[in-house]
Amino acid sequence: MILWLTHPALAQAPRFASDNPMRSGLDSAVDQRVQRYLKDERAVGLSLGILINDKPYFYNYGETKVGNHELPTENTIYEIGSITKTFTGILLAQAVLDGKLGLEDDIRKYLPGQWPNLAFEGVPIRVRDLSNHTAGVTRIFRNLWDRPAYDSLNPLHDYTRAMLYEGLHAMKMDTFPGKISSYSNMGVALLGTMLEDAYGQSWFALVSKNILQPLGMKSTRIDVTGVPASAIAWPHNDRRETVPLWDMAYLPAMGSLRSTIRDMMAYLQANNTAASPAIALSHQPTYTSEKESLGLNWFLPTSPDGHPMLEHAGGTGGSRSSLDCFPTLKSGFIILTNSLANRKDLEKELVALVTEKARP
Repeated sequence: MILWLTHPALAQAPRFASDNPMRSGLDSAVDQRVQRYLKDERAVGLSLGILINDKPYFYNYGETKVGNHELPTENTIYEIGSITKTFTGILLAQAVLDGKLGLEDDIRKYLPGQWPNLAFEGVPIRVRDLSNHTAGVTRIFRNLWDRPAYDSLNPLHDYTRAMLYEGLHAMKMDTFPGKISSYSNMGVALLGTMLEDAYGQSWFALVSKNILQPLGMKSTRIDVTGVPASAIAWPHNDRRETVPLWDMAYLPAMGSLRSTIRDMMAYLQANNTAASPAIALSHQPTYTSEKESLGLNWFLPTSPDGHPMLEHAGGTGGSRSSLDCFPTLKSGFIILTNSLANRKDLEKELVALVTEKARP
């Protein structure tokens, strides 16, 4: 069933379709919260998966592209952005179990050439530091945008491993690694190259073998060549104009995956149950401070009412996503959107809703 919903405030506000059946208390609670999200003038489409006591529920709103009147489905492909990093964390855990990399190893052991700058006062960056953002690696290297070929609409499409190394060589460390968490896309990109070299395989081949195939995530991919346009949630800027999907062909580990709400539900459930030794290892804390705890590319917060969580969010040029797992409650949610509308309040409201509904 598709319902057509409107914002009450403005006559010119966009209309949003929905397949929410509005038959249960959960349906109504979800709709109330999503309607608040849709008041953001930038909103276009949204797919939401909610897991309550290991039972999944799916809700879709809006359009896959402004003006096309095509409601997203559980099988619509979205950019998931930096949620991709959690897949890289699981790959790292697998590499540790396979004896390919060691979490305490100096990363220079796995890099070509000499890197005297990748240590501070004699203390080197360890592999684990790349996965919990304590390596001190710059978030984005200047040579990404300081080049004639830079395209702000698709900034990483031709950013190569050689360019990553160039930026890494120019970087100067100013603090001890492992001490302060500071989010770094370049650090995870580097980790991805180390995993590729360790196995002699591409990052996506490793993801497919170790995660996608075992979990039956058949729609999750990097390449959308040949995928019908109607199956993609096209990203939009803050003026609700369509913008390109981001391409990260050379450095996929930090944010290249595209997926569906159904596939991501399978991923959520697998992480809730620690479905493999590598998944379980990726959840183990490797850095803890007064403010936060991190595993292997997972944030490990606690909900306001005390439930342990696994969390990561994602963002590209015109898409936003959030993944929150509550393993002890067998519950969680995944938000996928194709706009820059602010989903942070929705995320907080869903944390409260899911933990309330999951109580015995």
